Amino acid sequence: MNNFFKVVGFELNNYFKSKAYILTTVLITAFLIVGICLPSMVDLSGIIPQLATEEKAEEDEKAKSEEDKSKYAIYDENNIIDMEYLKSFYPNSEWQTASSNDELEKLVKDGQVEGGFEVESLTKYTYFVKNKGLHDSEQAVFDQALGYMYKQQAISEKGLDFNEIDAIYNMPIESNVNVLGKDSSENYFYAYILVFILYFMIIMYGQLIATSVASEKSSRAMEVLVTSTSTNSLIFGKVIAGTIASVIQVGVMLGGGVITYKITGAAWNGMLDNFLAIPANILLTFSVFGFVGYIFYSFIYAALGALVSKTEDIGKSIGSINFIFMIGFFIAIFGLMNPDNTIVKVASYVPFTSCMTIVTRVALGSISIVEMVISAIILIVSTLLVGVLASKIYRMGTLRYGNPIKLTHAIKSLRKKED
Repeated sequence: MNNFFKVVGFELNNYFKSKAYILTTVLITAFLIVGICLPSMVDLSGIIPQLATEEKAEEDEKAKSEEDKSKYAIYDENNIIDMEYLKSFYPNSEWQTASSNDELEKLVKDGQVEGGFEVESLTKYTYFVKNKGLHDSEQAVFDQALGYMYKQQAISEKGLDFNEIDAIYNMPIESNVNVLGKDSSENYFYAYILVFILYFMIIMYGQLIATSVASEKSSRAMEVLVTSTSTNSLIFGKVIAGTIASVIQVGVMLGGGVITYKITGAAWNGMLDNFLAIPANILLTFSVFGFVGYIFYSFIYAALGALVSKTEDIGKSIGSINFIFMIGFFIAIFGLMNPDNTIVKVASYVPFTSCMTIVTRVALGSISIVEMVISAIILIVSTLLVGVLASKIYRMGTLRYGNPIKLTHAIKSLRKKED
């Protein structure tokens, strides 16, 4: 145990003294801080409208309304259209009255108006447009407007009150939503962000661990260390140290961003408040399964790093595990859309995928405490077994040089040795 803590301390010391580690932490943290501070220093409402103050938003809306007014023309020979009523169907619009069919066509052809309407009666009209787009809805809106005018006229002619009848047909329905299970509209965002953070950490730091192990093979001190110290202490110490260093690094980055947002949050108009309101059950699930899953993959990356002698061979060595991990990531993303799918449920028990899919099930699907406990036990036991296997591969691989060793050959060699 004493050797384990010595290895952890030694590895952590190497991480904290590494220029790459320090520079990455400082640069990303600074980038987050500056990015979050920007709205309080520069007016970004033109790029992100949600950042505008109420006064600024009103001013921009007025200016935009004046600039973006849709222009139409109408030829109403029989003067049967109520223009004020018609304008209510076309918000932010400007209408010209044509005195003849020819004038209406000319306005449309010259591009002075977006469309023209020649009205013969409340049930018949002609729509003029220069180029009809795929999603042109002006005709449908005009149909609706004329339909209302016709109904109003017909009902009034029969001595009935149109407003009373219209109120009956368009009675607003009052409804309340009582969510008894999960609110996917909010939890989707949390699950997506947390799954992506875990994906980023495992891919990036896993490769760093594999590279670190491979580069140490050229060190004579490592040969002495492997022969004089328990490989379990070495591999477990190296992985735990890498986990602590990565958690601290990500914690500093996110912590810097969160503290900055707390100070300058008013400039964001509460845009990022939801990100800081992650439900406790989702956060706890992510912490437990994410932490253990991270260690699980770190052991695998460390073992694969020990199977190569040159750092340039790392990509080929870890390619298969990267592929498996990406499959798990895509299943988790698929689970965001369908968390109770059979594939997602099965994946939540498989140690290669459970660290991510379990988060989506807790956030968006239905999962019992018993299922979570079973999944956690499987993941923890698998991590310990992989750790023991990784320590054996690490001892064998560290003392071998030359061409990269395939993982299957390494496992076969270990079996023969035990036999």
